[in-house]
Amino acid sequence: MNSRNSWIVVLCVALASPAAHAQSTLDKYLKRSTQGDASTATDKVEKVFEGPSGYWRVDDNRAGGGSCSVTYEAGPNKAGYVAPTSGSDAAFIVFSGPAIPPTKAGKNRKMTLYTSSNGQAQAVEAFHAPNTAEKGGGIIFFRLTDIEAAMADISDVEDIVASLDEAEVFAIAWQGGHKARAAMQECLRAAPRAASATP
Repeated sequence: MNSRNSWIVVLCVALASPAAHAQSTLDKYLKRSTQGDASTATDKVEKVFEGPSGYWRVDDNRAGGGSCSVTYEAGPNKAGYVAPTSGSDAAFIVFSGPAIPPTKAGKNRKMTLYTSSNGQAQAVEAFHAPNTAEKGGGIIFFRLTDIEAAMADISDVEDIVASLDEAEVFAIAWQGGHKARAAMQECLRAAPRAASATP
């Protein structure tokens, strides 16, 4: 697929509030994401790529009702691909970071999204919601039409900048996207792992 259009094709924003099961998928992802930060034991995080500015990790929480996900963490900013949970077709790409403004209720917002693979800024709609894992935080997410297509089109190196109301609220530059793709594809093909005894 032409990288110029790949981001717009795989991103399909829900034009109404997400269904309860979709919000539950995000809540479980955000809870796990925060637990990863709270833990000082790095052996609890399954890193699939580590570079000078951040790392990709893979999580398989399907045994506990969650999903497969891969997340790039660069300091406080995170970009994650979240696969559907059992009984749901809702998959997402989620941006979280301290510059995303808090919101009391989720709503569709017009924003500008720049990706280096596209090379230009594009006006898109995203869902701006409370970050249930961080009090007073916000997240931006896009519903994906197909998690496997999104992973097939992931760039190995990507710069992403998101702006709301003409103010930059999120920026991340990742490397190792192809290793993240391989880890997600392996997770999606494998049987769910047994629930971990760690929090």
